[in-house]
Amino acid sequence: MLGKFKRLFFIAFITVLGVASTICFAEPQDPLLEQFNQVTDWQQKKEIADQLLLTKQLTSQQRLAIYSTMAERAFTENDYPLALDFYQSQEKNSNINDSPEQYFRSIKMQGVVYYYQGLMQQAIKEYSRALAIAKQLNNALKQANLLSNIGLAYFDMYNMDLALDHYQKAKAIYETHGSVQDKADILHNIAGIYIKLSRYDSALEFYREVLAVFQQLDDKDGIAQVYGNMGVAYVESGRNQLALHYYQLALRYYQSINDAYQLSIRHKNLANLNLKLNEIDTANYHALAAKEFAIKADNKSLLLTALHVLAKVQLVKGNINEARVNLNESFALAKKYNNVMLAKEGLGINSLLLASVGDYKQAVDLHAKFVEYQQSIRSEEVVKALTVFQTQFKANQLNQEILQLKQERDLQDLKIAKRSQLSILLAIVMVLGLICSIALYRRSIERKAKIQLSEQVEQRTQELQFVAQELRAANEVKSQFLANISHEIRTPLTAILGQTDDLINGLYEPQDLKAELLVIKKHSDHLKDLINDVLDISKIEANRLELHLTKFDLIELVNDVYEMCQAHASQKGLSLAFENQLAQSHWVKLDLMRVKQILINLLTNAIKFTQRGSVTLRLSKTQSGVQFNVIDTGIGMSVEQLKMVFECFQQGDNTISRRFGGSGLGLSLSQQLAMMMGGYISALSEPDKGSEFIFNLPCKQKSAGPLSSSVIRNSQQVQLQGKVVLAEDHPDNRRLITRYLTSLGLEVIAVSDGEKAVEQCLQQYPDIVLLDIQMPIMDGLSALALLQQCGFSNPIYALTANAMSHEIENYMSLGFTGYLSKPIDKKVFYNTLASQLEQNNKQPVSESKVDMTDLTQSFIKSFREEAESLSMHLQQCDYKALQQDSHRILGAAQMFEVHDVIKPALNLDQALLNNRDKYEVDDVASLTHVLIDALDAYSLK
Repeated sequence: MLGKFKRLFFIAFITVLGVASTICFAEPQDPLLEQFNQVTDWQQKKEIADQLLLTKQLTSQQRLAIYSTMAERAFTENDYPLALDFYQSQEKNSNINDSPEQYFRSIKMQGVVYYYQGLMQQAIKEYSRALAIAKQLNNALKQANLLSNIGLAYFDMYNMDLALDHYQKAKAIYETHGSVQDKADILHNIAGIYIKLSRYDSALEFYREVLAVFQQLDDKDGIAQVYGNMGVAYVESGRNQLALHYYQLALRYYQSINDAYQLSIRHKNLANLNLKLNEIDTANYHALAAKEFAIKADNKSLLLTALHVLAKVQLVKGNINEARVNLNESFALAKKYNNVMLAKEGLGINSLLLASVGDYKQAVDLHAKFVEYQQSIRSEEVVKALTVFQTQFKANQLNQEILQLKQERDLQDLKIAKRSQLSILLAIVMVLGLICSIALYRRSIERKAKIQLSEQVEQRTQELQFVAQELRAANEVKSQFLANISHEIRTPLTAILGQTDDLINGLYEPQDLKAELLVIKKHSDHLKDLINDVLDISKIEANRLELHLTKFDLIELVNDVYEMCQAHASQKGLSLAFENQLAQSHWVKLDLMRVKQILINLLTNAIKFTQRGSVTLRLSKTQSGVQFNVIDTGIGMSVEQLKMVFECFQQGDNTISRRFGGSGLGLSLSQQLAMMMGGYISALSEPDKGSEFIFNLPCKQKSAGPLSSSVIRNSQQVQLQGKVVLAEDHPDNRRLITRYLTSLGLEVIAVSDGEKAVEQCLQQYPDIVLLDIQMPIMDGLSALALLQQCGFSNPIYALTANAMSHEIENYMSLGFTGYLSKPIDKKVFYNTLASQLEQNNKQPVSESKVDMTDLTQSFIKSFREEAESLSMHLQQCDYKALQQDSHRILGAAQMFEVHDVIKPALNLDQALLNNRDKYEVDDVASLTHVLIDALDAYSLK
């Protein structure tokens, strides 16, 4: 992995120097000089240069210009040894006084040539010499460039401490003197350090920031460098498909410009990645290409890494002899050029080679050395960390000692000043003290005694007044509570006793016995709940109430509470809505009964105090857990009433108790239960406008519990009669719903899109139509509009996974009779159909079984095709088709309860729906690959 080396800068500088050289040779006296200026063929130019340099008639300036021109041309031709000779000659024939720029460049370019040859130690030596000259010239940008180059060389030698140190020094200079390009380059280099430190997310943040700058500057070389390094970060963090994508982007650019140096690096990276993915032939191709381009670039560092990876590939392929030859050559280069890390890592491969040919003893010895090297790396890291800690500790000690010395010095100065002042005032104080001390002392004692006495009397009086006020308030609260609780107890008792007397005296018809008993049970339950509230409050105050934590699905619990309260709301003519902003399943570990108790209290309160309008229960996610919002359009409360709404035995005022009933315990108990679970309840309200209670509950999401059985039972259904048109795009969902409807006695016409649904409706004229919303060719909304235009008047229901309240309101406003959510709720589904269709009482169904095992397996088998479709649409940037894919997979995964697929499909679907005008390509690609990985992983189970 390489940082962005400023080669473009070198090429631009070469062009400038070429022009300068031509100017130096303007109006040449020697025809050979004129020919040297005009010829472009490299071989001819070298021959003419040799002839010119052998002559003694050249001036020193002409000779220096020839050295400069030939050095730059040799560098561009990748003839590094010849370029080094000419740069060294240029240095010998120049000096810092007469030609400072040429002298500086000749030394700096020697370091560059060594770097491109993979000779990092020599490169650092020459860079350091050039850095000293840049400081003499007082040129900040030259210093920053050299610091960056030194850091890059240390990075390639795996010395991250020194690399980061030089990068930070360069960055400090670029912040003041550098351009936008300079700042992006140094951030690009620093990101490589984060990869080596395994901080991949931080590295990717740097790379994305740098990539935006390079794209704005249209720096294609920089963009390709970022792509390559992002690939390295994705490989190290285990996201191999994204790494392969970015590696290939970088490779295509360097193939277009035929840069041998960079092509060797990119092929080597692709060889390692394909070896990791078990694509052995592809890895072998890239390893051979890396070796070929390293030889072409004449870079020993690239060659030894290419040979290293080639040996690994050949070992996997079983080519033991070829692997041994390449590994030995890599060893030799690593030792020659002091690449200790690759030399040590090669011990592991060599031990495998020896074991494959039967030399087990030497294989074991080499493996022991390899293990010793790994342990030494960890030991060095530990020693380095301890050294840093010890240095920081000593520095802190030294700072504390310095601070203490300063404080002591300041204190000493103050003491000296105080002594001088005291010495002056001492005589005056002594004279005045002798005269006034007795009288003043006596008067001060008397005054203090009076003040203390008056303060104590006033404080005690205030305390007594406060206690008396609390006693009066407590007495009032007790009186109000006794009045409320006696009323609340007498009301159900009156009904219970009256009904019981009627039953004893036979004042009822036999057929009404069940209804009479239900009245007794209803009032008994109310009385039980009232007593339980009082007992719970008592237990909480006595610190004896304990929580019983269990693992459960929060969404299922809230749905149960919602269904419990639905009938009460309907009886009052209220609209009760549930807005679920979480997924279809959200498992937590809490006290299920207490959470349910709080939600029931909040919802029943909202319904009780609302005469018309609606009550909404909203469930959303927070940083610490979940939040429930219960919003009503009821009587509301004033600011004074809000202050005491959570106090025991309190309601807004006594008229509320008389109008609506209640003991005033519910909200107080709910608040205390919420606090026991680490949460709290707050309230917002305005008189006559309604109230909102916010229940924040800290909790962590848990893994889902065991899947429910694929056999769904419904034991209290009566078969129905009628014809149903079902439009559902996913084949497994379509078969499942068809199977369930058929089990209810219905004739089902199942189609895959809205266009076919319209056609069947106009031909068959069914009793009821079920339309999925998102379908190919024609969606559910378009199909509804077309049926309405054609005069179709039978019930049409929206069959969708989009069950948010605003979406439901939109469906209803467009003309849908109602909606049925996915995954299907068998009870709601049956009741909805039964309300629209005729029941066949001659064929009662005592138990209906819908076995969807085969459908679930069919859905799982389709994962391979779904993954291919996602990959194809992502590559084509067809985001509309990609959203249809994700929505289709989401609906089926919810229907068949494949929880591992639901969340990644939901994330991709929401990202595509929320960004229809402008897609974040990287985010969409990342979310798509996550979904593909989930499909692949589940299909292998």
